[in-house]
Amino acid sequence: MRTLIRAGVVVPATGGRTIEGGGVVIENGRILDVLGARSAAEPFAGRIVDVPDCAVLPGLVNLHSHGVSPSPLFPSGAAPLPEERWRGHLDSHLAAGTTTVLSTCGLGTMDEIREADRRHAVHVRGATAHTPGALAAALAADGAGLGPEHRAMTVERMLEDGAVAIGELGGGQTLGGGGQDLVYLPAAIRRRTGRTVTQEQARALKEALLGRFLEEGAGDPELFAERAAEAGLDDVPVAELRALVSGTVMPSIAQARAGIREGVAAAGRLGVPALVHSAAATADLLRALLAEPGRRATVIAGHVNHTSHTVEEAVRLAEAGRDAGWYGEASVFDLLEARETVRTREHWDALLAGSGLVDVIATDYGHDGRHDPLIAAVQDVIDAGHRTLAEAVEMVTSVPAALVPGLVEGGAMLRRGAPADVVIARRADLRDVVAVLVGGEDVVRHGRLLQGTAA
Repeated sequence: MRTLIRAGVVVPATGGRTIEGGGVVIENGRILDVLGARSAAEPFAGRIVDVPDCAVLPGLVNLHSHGVSPSPLFPSGAAPLPEERWRGHLDSHLAAGTTTVLSTCGLGTMDEIREADRRHAVHVRGATAHTPGALAAALAADGAGLGPEHRAMTVERMLEDGAVAIGELGGGQTLGGGGQDLVYLPAAIRRRTGRTVTQEQARALKEALLGRFLEEGAGDPELFAERAAEAGLDDVPVAELRALVSGTVMPSIAQARAGIREGVAAAGRLGVPALVHSAAATADLLRALLAEPGRRATVIAGHVNHTSHTVEEAVRLAEAGRDAGWYGEASVFDLLEARETVRTREHWDALLAGSGLVDVIATDYGHDGRHDPLIAAVQDVIDAGHRTLAEAVEMVTSVPAALVPGLVEGGAMLRRGAPADVVIARRADLRDVVAVLVGGEDVVRHGRLLQGTAA
């Protein structure tokens, strides 16, 4: 049966346009037509859904997500999440209108990605980071989730088996960033001393010893001693604590940087996009790659708003990327609501206010998977005046679909013939998700998954 959704506004996610009072016709899981206000108001033979206070959008696309499959977790190849956790993450994505995710943990197999895709209404797609350097970095940092099949995998074989991108190249877990501060360094300190330090204390110790750009000998011995005392570790011999911090943070960094070079080179050689970890620890490497001549890959600089940069550093690096033809992705993390891992929005606002510095918005992971919803980021950039409704929606639909061919059938647009992956949300506040359809089937109503949706 045909269904007509008549809305206050339809956002096709193409051409920067909106259709006031428009409609979308769905039949057999596909979009049959997109109507203007006059046509939408005409008599219709079929089911009519009238939502005059709502916007109708394509299903959202998240091209930077973690923990959404039974794959090794993160670029560090950590043990996979339990099933209830990775499925729960997909539930959260779907309830907030995201119908396609790209898993950028990068070191799983496509069989693991297909398992998640098969068992959930969200379309789960895979990326690969199986370069020699990236695998070596994962093993140096963690590697608990890497079996023989992961260690033997290559980028080429993953792409042949259905991966659609290379990435994430590098990560906070292997490059001494937030993942190191949150997980690995506190764990190493706890094993040695039995004491628990916070993420902030771990970062302070690390930067006091190695500097913000993580170089041996770049720190301040007096500051390190102060930070140790503040963390309740002043009774641990300083030389031992220095060796513990350095020995936890540094071993994976050189390999991770090599993996970034390898992955970008592979992207240029193989003609697929690459997603690169952008942070203070990689800024010099990214600038060197930007300056290299030769075949240009499609490179997406991940989380250009990473708070390891100063705001000025983030803007300057994003400008260099833009000028070299790279694309910028801003991650919402949890900076809008929870603020557990990112407690400032200065970088977010500065990058989004710049000219051409952010092309696409994603979530990354947040603390223990508790990132803000992608649709909350859309509403925020509209409220802040950074983008119009049409522009903001395209940043999480048709733009990521275009940057990563094969990520979304139909290009994440409301157009004839495309799959009917559709979001209905209150126009006054898109975070109020009224309904989500995947392939024309209702899967979410009023922010809650319908029974059987995740199976």
